Amino acid sequence: MTHEQNAPAGPDLTQGVPLTELTNGAKLLGHVGEDEVLLVRTDTDIFAVDAHCTHYHGPLADGLVVGTTIRCPWHHACFDLRSGEAARAPAFGALACWRVEQRDGHVFVTGKQEQPRANRTPPAGAPERIVIVGGGAAGFAAAEMLRRRGFHGSVTMISSEADAPVDRPNLSKDYLAGSAPEDWVPLRPDSFYQEENIALRLATEVTSIDPRAHLVTIAGGETIGYDRLLLATGAEPVQLAIPGARPGQIHTLRSLGDSRAIIAAAERAKSALI
Repeated sequence: MTHEQNAPAGPDLTQGVPLTELTNGAKLLGHVGEDEVLLVRTDTDIFAVDAHCTHYHGPLADGLVVGTTIRCPWHHACFDLRSGEAARAPAFGALACWRVEQRDGHVFVTGKQEQPRANRTPPAGAPERIVIVGGGAAGFAAAEMLRRRGFHGSVTMISSEADAPVDRPNLSKDYLAGSAPEDWVPLRPDSFYQEENIALRLATEVTSIDPRAHLVTIAGGETIGYDRLLLATGAEPVQLAIPGARPGQIHTLRSLGDSRAIIAAAERAKSALI
């Protein structure tokens, strides 16, 4: 999603701001050079992080501070103020964290911190095989977080869609409008799944699940075993049945393929009803 580049807001935080302007739970928007930075004060600490959500650039200055986390006001992504980590979807990218110093009753931001490495310690008693049924953002978020938190067992995603998980809001916004290239739409490039050893089974229909035997059966009869199963299939669009409508006249929008079909139809259409 695009956003306009404006002059950075608020005071220059390298010059310091009075500590009295930061009461407990307060947020103060400022900048360091061209970067907008948000100061947040909790009970015991003062944090400085990027001022915008990594999902759709939402203004974290309008967000909610809960403990040592901040939540985006637009889509409720949650970030750890200590590390910048995206703790909850729909954001997956971390916020940059900035160094904070206190001197003479003022708070100064002196520069970016080095991004800490993600915790890759496998959780105790973790299962060996996890299967996720569904190829949307929820299924992707689960697989991505499993790898980020150190799960080393097998992860299989089964999706009935032909394309890898995408950022669905873009399908009805920038991409559909022609103002964003298609490579903006996937949540991660194809290489991500290979690098993280996530088996992504596209255009694959699940026909049955046997919870006693811990088996998923897909079209064609192949079975896939699991120790834990996540159902993240989402919803299907409501189909509009109109007598006399010809095939291809009525479009629903959920997948990247649907968006492509609408774009193609719009190129030759003279009118449209939404």
